[in-house]
Amino acid sequence: MSSGLNNKVENFLEPLKKTAETPEGKRKIIDEFNDKVRRVGGIQQVIDKLKLLYRYFRDPGTHRAQKALAGAALLYFIIPTDVLPDFLPIAGYVDDAAAVAIIWKLLSRELERFARERAG
Repeated sequence: MSSGLNNKVENFLEPLKKTAETPEGKRKIIDEFNDKVRRVGGIQQVIDKLKLLYRYFRDPGTHRAQKALAGAALLYFIIPTDVLPDFLPIAGYVDDAAAVAIIWKLLSRELERFARERAG
């Protein structure tokens, strides 16, 4: 992925972190995440990461700052008009995958721990 796209995605994610902390942002994620996953389908590995981010976001034990990061990625995925609008075939989801990858990298140790604890 180009660094230009990553920079645009990172800039778009920044205000979404704040939105994810608001009651309205939380409600949007909870209300719209599963429907968007059903509509998109797509690469199972990305969907699996999104589902884990969603469970992590909903977990009451998740620290507020990490919840904001996870929420930003989820909102980015849900919102159809981001850096590359979702109505563009295939390309419209490339930036969504980039957003998930950026947040996943930031939270990887925490998410791996969370997944292990929930699996065992």
